[in-house]
Amino acid sequence: MNVLLFGGFLGSGKTSVILQVARYLVKIMEEGFPKRPTEREKPSLVIIENEVGETGIDDKILRAEGLNVRDLFAGCICCTLNAELTICLNEIQEELSPKWVIIETTGMAFPEKIVDTIIKYGKGIDSIKTIVVADAERWDELSTVMPGLIEGQISKAEVILLNKIDCLEPEQVSIVEDRVRGINPSALFYAISAQLEVDPQIWSEAVSVIE
Repeated sequence: MNVLLFGGFLGSGKTSVILQVARYLVKIMEEGFPKRPTEREKPSLVIIENEVGETGIDDKILRAEGLNVRDLFAGCICCTLNAELTICLNEIQEELSPKWVIIETTGMAFPEKIVDTIIKYGKGIDSIKTIVVADAERWDELSTVMPGLIEGQISKAEVILLNKIDCLEPEQVSIVEDRVRGINPSALFYAISAQLEVDPQIWSEAVSVIE
């Protein structure tokens, strides 16, 4: 199975982005392998949702879209839930063997650490890709208050999605883009607004390495 690991600080828009990516993946899989009317298949896409609190909010949004969601509550994947994440992934592989697994991390997670765990302990992982959602609207605030976290999330990303560009003037977006690219110049970079419909070509390019 192919794993898409989504990182980014709280409120950056990860869930909105994941909804669009999930719809894109489901669409291209259905186009490639249309179902028969009576056919009941195992899900080809599973989402693992990590909430720091005891109850989930974002997972309800995802489920409302008809997506298969697994929950990891009361901890952060990158610290207290390493074992739980590995167990969850391995159970998904054994029970469902989906083509895609999307993992949404908490805002405090460092994706690089999670990738290391998955590579070391995960079973049946064909590929893994890290996608980090950066908050254009709050970039100045977040990068000033917690530069280590923000830079740590972005520096190892393979794809960076600069979200909420609709909240800024074009010149402001350009300034933030330069700063984000300065942290990680090698990543694929896209400036988007997840509140609007993103060009499917962006999703195609963002996941093309592991399709």
